[in-house]
Amino acid sequence: MLIFTIFSGLSITMIVPILDYVFVDAPKDILYTTSGEFFAQSKIILQQFFVDHSIFQLNTDNLKLIGEQFKNLSMQSDSIMLLWVISIGFVIIYLLKNLFFYLNRVYSLTLRGRTVYGLRVALFRKYLFQSMAFYQDNKTGDALVRMISDIQIVSDQFIGSFLSILRNLSLAFMYGGIALLINPRLFLIVLLVIPVFGWLIGFVGKKLKKYAKRQQGQYSAMFSYMEEILSNMKIVKAFSRENHELDKFHGVSYKYYKLWRKSFLYTSLNVPISEISSAIMGAFLLIIGGRLVLDPSSGISIGSFMAFLFAIFSTMHPLKELTKAYSNMRKGLVSLDRIGTILNRESEIQEVKNPQHIKGFEKNITFEATKFSYDGETDVLKGIDLTINKGERVALVGNSGSGKTTLVNLLLRLYDVKGGDIKVDGKSVRTLAVDDLRSLYGFVTQESILFNATVEQNISYGSINGLPHEKIVHAAEIAYADEFIEKMDGKYNAEISPKGSNLSGGQKQRLCIARAIAGNPPILIFDEATSALDTESEQRVQQAIERATEHRTVVMIAHRLSTVISADKIVVMDQGQIVGMGKHHELLETCERYQTLYNMQFKN
Repeated sequence: MLIFTIFSGLSITMIVPILDYVFVDAPKDILYTTSGEFFAQSKIILQQFFVDHSIFQLNTDNLKLIGEQFKNLSMQSDSIMLLWVISIGFVIIYLLKNLFFYLNRVYSLTLRGRTVYGLRVALFRKYLFQSMAFYQDNKTGDALVRMISDIQIVSDQFIGSFLSILRNLSLAFMYGGIALLINPRLFLIVLLVIPVFGWLIGFVGKKLKKYAKRQQGQYSAMFSYMEEILSNMKIVKAFSRENHELDKFHGVSYKYYKLWRKSFLYTSLNVPISEISSAIMGAFLLIIGGRLVLDPSSGISIGSFMAFLFAIFSTMHPLKELTKAYSNMRKGLVSLDRIGTILNRESEIQEVKNPQHIKGFEKNITFEATKFSYDGETDVLKGIDLTINKGERVALVGNSGSGKTTLVNLLLRLYDVKGGDIKVDGKSVRTLAVDDLRSLYGFVTQESILFNATVEQNISYGSINGLPHEKIVHAAEIAYADEFIEKMDGKYNAEISPKGSNLSGGQKQRLCIARAIAGNPPILIFDEATSALDTESEQRVQQAIERATEHRTVVMIAHRLSTVISADKIVVMDQGQIVGMGKHHELLETCERYQTLYNMQFKN
């Protein structure tokens, strides 16, 4: 950038010798007729200058001194030879200038690209390691806007503009320095216009940042709305709400349009402000500078004045670019703030400084007066005391909202308890390494969640260390998933469609069971794994569950009591409390809530 700036400045100064020493009517006392003689004398001048002055002693007087020496050399040189030397020098300077301009762009683009790449990875990492409480309060659409749109804006309008400001500032200083050397008095006149120019740009910049912030907020709202509707299109169509949603989208989209329009209206003021400032400055310079050139006693030549004009008007382009870059940076700052909000956010789930490591499950899991609240006000769990022994099959039953799923979420440490504790083999889950804790569990949810990847990749997802093909096949066999996998094109390399649309509900759930047991976890958790299935599919999945849970500790949430009658321990929950615990026949005699649930399902 620095070398490019120097050559840009040199290209401006070439106008002086052309006008003042080549195209002159006055006779010359010619001493140098060949380029060799010219360059030999130039070398002597430079050598003598650097003998007398250190490079660190360069100042205006020294530069004027060497300028006078080259002026005398030019006046003593043949005009045609000098024209050749200047023309070739001009081409060489422009070649070098553009070479370093290209190199500057290469390095700038690399810096910009790697910065954005690192920023996007860092932001995605932050999202991956946030707690479930974060996703409960924040929309997926907003996360996508921050990772895609906001980072692109930071790339284009902040990092790109920042590099542009550096480049154009250096050019403005170089051209301004040349103008100052040529004629300080004219340069001071130019400075009179700059404060007004700066105030106008600052005013526009504040407005841009204000509307850019609102624009990005509305963009997130629009993106989140689209993501929500497109993800739930079945419900929209089932209730014929297409026109209703279209009307809502009109409103959301039009609000974004208005903010976008205001932002660009202020951006469009940059060029008129810059052009008007240039015109005013140019008029002043032509009137005042022209009078000086016409006055023989002023000491300013036509070549010097033209070089001054070239320098000042060359400064105009960097200044225009600076105003544009400044405006973009103000807009980019909004996106940078939005990204920074996430990058600076710490997850509620934090490992202790020196976590304990656990490689297996030996004794039991205990809930000790466990309390939890999602909003900090209403307790979802109200002092749960429960022990799950190794090898037990424990079922959690109760109405929706009774706290069953919350209990499992705390077991996985997707949330942290607000009171009491949960211990695995006597160790608090908050003191254990999170990866170690979660490696103890295989988890199957009510919704069969599969990824748009191969069958093998979906099953191996259940093991953090990866699995050989043989173990993947074994897991599929245990879950009775091999029955349909072998019939698929590509078998274990078959691609699963988005949301598993090329599989039935039962097939998807059996794949989820295979994934849960793939890493051979000692504890399996089933969160209403069969409640969304038809009777035939439920029976097949239930068989898979029975086979998968052999010789393992099992925690299962169920609405259908028929699936948990054989459990070693049934825990009955109601309004965040345990109201009954025991085997099926014991609860039928001792727990009123369980009797009610049983009668509702089996006697109606």
